[in-house]
Amino acid sequence: MSLSELGLLGLFCGTFLSATILPFPSDVLLIGAYEAGYSISIVLVIALIGNSLGSFTTYYIGRKGNNERLKMKFNLNEGRLNRWEDRLSKWGVYLGLLTWIPFIGEALLAILGFFRVKFMPLALFVVLGIFFRYGIITLLYFSII
Repeated sequence: MSLSELGLLGLFCGTFLSATILPFPSDVLLIGAYEAGYSISIVLVIALIGNSLGSFTTYYIGRKGNNERLKMKFNLNEGRLNRWEDRLSKWGVYLGLLTWIPFIGEALLAILGFFRVKFMPLALFVVLGIFFRYGIITLLYFSII
């Protein structure tokens, strides 16, 4: 059984998975849901919720990662880490607007979790970025059709 055969549940699962470290074409699922005749608002809400929850999961994985082990593995010195932590504590939440970018966004969310960027403001920008992405895809799809 494919995700497209699962309908809206498949859309949710696919958009969730695409926001984790698993590369998955959520844009294709979004368009497939429109092709199947689902309403724009339902598709956007389900895709937004699925992708947001997947993004938050990736952030959580980065946050709960073994920081000491990662520091040793990548030979990260404390001074450099402290500088990055300072920068990200000020500006990191705004990077949430870029986390919708495939492959880059997942790594960025894990890094933001690693540096423990404040979750609530970050979550707001993540959701806004995802909404913008799916909104643009929806507008393009319906303007072409």
